[in-house]
Amino acid sequence: MPVRSSYELTRLFLSLSDVSRLDILNQLYERTSVIDICKQFGLLVHEAVRHLRRLEDVGLVLQLPNGEYVISEYGKVVVTFVEGISEVHDLLEYWEHHSAAELPIHLKCLPADLSEFFVADGDLLLAAATDIERDARSFLWVLNYAVNQATVKTSAVKVLRQRTATPESSTVRSVDGVHTVLLVNELRALICFPMGTTQEGYETDLSCGFLVTASNMAYRLLFELFVFLWDRSSTRPVD
Repeated sequence: MPVRSSYELTRLFLSLSDVSRLDILNQLYERTSVIDICKQFGLLVHEAVRHLRRLEDVGLVLQLPNGEYVISEYGKVVVTFVEGISEVHDLLEYWEHHSAAELPIHLKCLPADLSEFFVADGDLLLAAATDIERDARSFLWVLNYAVNQATVKTSAVKVLRQRTATPESSTVRSVDGVHTVLLVNELRALICFPMGTTQEGYETDLSCGFLVTASNMAYRLLFELFVFLWDRSSTRPVD
């Protein structure tokens, strides 16, 4: 979805484009005076006031009647999105070569939520996939990954494949245009995004991916992703 441009949005980005202002914004989760900000960041009074006014002008901070400053509720929301952008930037090289374009719109936040769970070692990733199959007790849900259902201990196995794939059983469903690999059981989930688009289509890079435990919010999003794809997939076996 394209970024909607506006004058106010531009002002917001400009207010966040200074390292000092970002540091001050994080400091303002507690009520803080101008003098305390000067001491904390080595700023002159007029410098601190200038930064605070820039943040106040776009609604990120509030000045209290006693002269102290505190982050606004809107500011807290904005900081959350900035943190997500920062996490994505930490994996800049990865996202230059992999695509999250297949994600439904309501799950576009996944790349940011997953960043702390990045696994760059292909051997570790394949071992994790094996563990997810082996440890599945209640269920195992699989998207575009070869699984020997006969060796899986749980009977609740859902498998989604690209429509060109050969079905292993009548439980296989087909899904168009999704090359992402996803494995989910009751303990953890693993996802690998495809390489960027080429003339031959997508290629999934299994040398790196994201491994999430069930205690993390990102697990719920991956769970939701599979349900979304399952519900929109074909109810008949792959031809």
